[in-house]
Amino acid sequence: MCREAINFPELMSFNDYGGSYDDYEDALLEVYNADLWNSNLQFAGLNVKPRVHKRFELNGKFLDWTFAHFTSKGPIDEDRELDLSRCERIGYVKLIIENAHLDCVKVYENTRFDRNGSPIISVVLWCECANAKIVLTKIQKEWGEYYVITTFYLVNSAIKINSHNKEYVDYVAANGEFQL
Repeated sequence: MCREAINFPELMSFNDYGGSYDDYEDALLEVYNADLWNSNLQFAGLNVKPRVHKRFELNGKFLDWTFAHFTSKGPIDEDRELDLSRCERIGYVKLIIENAHLDCVKVYENTRFDRNGSPIISVVLWCECANAKIVLTKIQKEWGEYYVITTFYLVNSAIKINSHNKEYVDYVAANGEFQL
């Protein structure tokens, strides 16, 4: 049902670029920039942009943190490894955010803690049919509010899928549906 409601693009396969990582990365960056920087993407009436708090080197190129995070995995930024599954689905991020109003995208708030132990309230967009999770964090500045995309990743473990579904059900039971 979800895949019929959201017209996900074909996977961006590394093999489609003749095995050239540079060509593949250029294509990924093109989608990333078009979808997330240049598209006027909005969620709940507010602009959405990638979170860019630093740039770092990955495979000899300096990339913004969010792009590198979307296309790699690992707990330590400087040691992250390329994740072709994430790369292949980079075009899903914008579509899930734009279709958050659909029943197949479960939207709820959760609280996590930063490195200093301070609470951060975020909005989770959990699209089970794509096994994709996006986390948005609202930023408030003197000139206005907007969301940053804190993370995007794939959830493939049955235990994690059940955990995300339970977190959503618990949120709705306690707070009602998230208001878009």
